[in-house]
Parts: sequence; structure tokens; C-alpha cells
Amino acid sequence: MIADISRIASGQFIAQLMLLISLPFITRYYNPEEFGVFAVFSAITWILVVFSTGKIESLIITMDNKDQAVMLTTGILLIVLVASLIIAAIIEFFLSNFLNALLSRNIQNLPVLVGVTVFFTGSAQILRYYATYLGNFSGHGVAAVLNAIGIISVSLGYAIFIGGESLPIGIILGQIVGQALSLFVFLFYTDIVKVVSSKMLKSPFVIVFNQARKIPVLLVTQLASTLSVRISTLIMSAIGGTASAGAFSMSERVVSMPTGTFGQAVGQVVRHRFSKEYEVDNLSKALPRKVISLTFLMTLIGYGSLIVLADWFVPFFLGEQWQIAIPFVKIITIMELFNFVFYSVEDIAIIRNNFIYRMWSQTMQLVSLIVLYVVVDMTNILLSVEWVLGLICLSRILFVVYDLTKTWRGIERKDVING
Repeated sequence: MIADISRIASGQFIAQLMLLISLPFITRYYNPEEFGVFAVFSAITWILVVFSTGKIESLIITMDNKDQAVMLTTGILLIVLVASLIIAAIIEFFLSNFLNALLSRNIQNLPVLVGVTVFFTGSAQILRYYATYLGNFSGHGVAAVLNAIGIISVSLGYAIFIGGESLPIGIILGQIVGQALSLFVFLFYTDIVKVVSSKMLKSPFVIVFNQARKIPVLLVTQLASTLSVRISTLIMSAIGGTASAGAFSMSERVVSMPTGTFGQAVGQVVRHRFSKEYEVDNLSKALPRKVISLTFLMTLIGYGSLIVLADWFVPFFLGEQWQIAIPFVKIITIMELFNFVFYSVEDIAIIRNNFIYRMWSQTMQLVSLIVLYVVVDMTNILLSVEWVLGLICLSRILFVVYDLTKTWRGIERKDVING
């Protein structure tokens, strides 16, 4: 398992190091307000990706044989393609003015940008799960590096050579190019193109339909999780304005993105190994407990060091204009310590076929954040940005601790989920 983690983590480490090194340059061109625009756009597209896939890709690892995995992967890819076209059309004819007002900018070709982002992001995510099913971990690292290259080169290139009032488009295009490069990497490192036959293309939706009973739980769970993350940006904007929203977005980029990348890198290997163990012993608890214990110890040391060094780290890497991000980085780091452990064992509940509890806990977390957003947006309550951010992070930490206790205890599968 260590060797497989190393294959993924080495590429992820290089990619995150590239992004980290590029930040001092990027933040000299993009200010907190511009990052705020990008954060809202990113929130919208990620929510649409979850709706487009239904998070069915999480079930690829549970397929009994390769033919089923291929058909499920193909079916979801076709769904994402159709969904991205429909989304672009709806925005063009009905929602263009509303979304531009939400973004506080008049973004040219917004329907196309949203549709293309949804397609490349969703497709890359689907093939990432298929690569995990195959046990092909080399592609994960390569995809991460090329994703970083796409984001950095396009974002900086746009700012340097084009710029202007539409500067946030540079980051948006960088995200699109990065996800597109990831998609092509997974196409190259997997056999999905070669093994898809005309017979499989005739009935890819059959196996998707066979998984339909699990889709609502996955969709509600992941949508609640995605909304919980994205609504935090709106809360920051409501309580502290666009500068706070931008500082929050950048802090997440500095802390949360590496956490998600490295945590999910470990999780990719853990879910592959656990799925094999689960076939032999569906009551196995040893691997999840070992992963939770080791990752918590490592993150306690690493993230504790980041909190201590934040006063020096933030202005050095981001520039003096980003001083306001220092408290954001410290508070978010505490939350991400727990998130890293969660990402490492996230899909074990899915493999065990018992994840309804996650749907309800994620929904409760979302409801609490919506209530918080309504309170800070519609009342004159005097709360500092730091206090509000602390409440947001506490909500996430409580959910993670609850989920980890379920994973640790090894709750058996429920027949109601299997049908």
C-alpha cells in the first residue's frame, strides 16, 4: 500500500508544490475581489457537476467485474456530456443575467464557460474513479501535475498578456484547461477507449439504472457536502464583503486544496485495498482503524506547524496585500486537520454499502450553515469574520468526528440500501 500511495502522492506533491510556488506571482496580479468572483463561479460549477453525475462514479469501485465497471463509467460520461449541453442552453436563454449579477461581473460567454467546466471537471472525476478501480495509480500523479501546469500557465498568461476588467476569466480558463489535461491523462492511462465496444454503448444506462436505488442517497449526501463548502464563501461575503470572501477563497486554496489532494490520494489507495479486503471479510476493521490513527498523528504535527508559521508564511507567499488572510489560514488549518483524516477513509462507507447516516449528517450541517447565512445576511448581528469562520469550521469538524466514529466502529451494511 505504501508503494501505491507514493505513486500518487509524489505527483500530487509536485503539483501542489508548483501551485504553492506560483502563488506569489498569481497574487500580484489577482486581488481578493477577483478571487471572490472566481470562487462564486467555481461554487456554481461544482454544484452542477454533482447534479450532472449524481456522484454515481463513487460506485464504480463496487462493480463485480470489469465489464460492469466500463459500462457504468461510459454511462456516466454520456450523462455528463448531455447535462453540460443542457446547462449551457438553460443559462444562455434564462439565467445569464442572474448569474452575472451573482458574480458581480459581466462575464462574456458565461454559458459556454459553465458548460465546458462542468463537462471537463465531471469527466475527469469519473475517469479518476475508473483508474482507481483498475488499480492504475500512476495516472493520478501525472494528471495532478498537468492540472497544475494548466492552471498556472493560463492564469498568469491571461493576466500578463490580456488583463483588463475581465481578469477573473483568466483563473476560470486556467481551471478549465487544467481539468481538460487531467481528462486526457486518464484517457491515456486507462483502457476505457479501447475496451468500450458497440455492444456496451447500446446499454450503458442499464447498469446506471441498476444502481438507481443508491443514487438518491449519494446525490443528497454529496450535494449537501458541496453546498456546505460553497455557501461558506457567501457567508464570508455577507459578513465581511468581497475582500473577506477573496481572502477566504485564497486561504482555502493554500490549505484546503492540498488537503483534499493529498487526503484523496491516500483515499484512492485505501478504497482500492479495502474493496479487496471487503470481498474476503465484510466485517474487517483493521485497515480503516490503521489509516485513521496514522493520518491523524501525521496531520497533527504538520498542520500544527502551519498554524505556528502562518504569520510569516502568508505575507511571504501571498504578498502584503493578503495580510487579512492570516486568521483565515489559521482557523481553516484546524478544520483541515480533521478533513485530511476523513478524506483518507471517505469511501469506506460506500464500499460497506452503509452511508445513509452521512446523508443526514451532511444535510444537518448544510441546514446549520444556511441558518447562519440567513442570520448574518438579514440581521444586524455584530459578529467578527473570525467568529463566523470559526462557527463554519466547527460545524465541519463535528460532522467529520461523527463520521470517523462510524468508520472506526465498522457499521455493518443495511439491507434497505441493497434493496
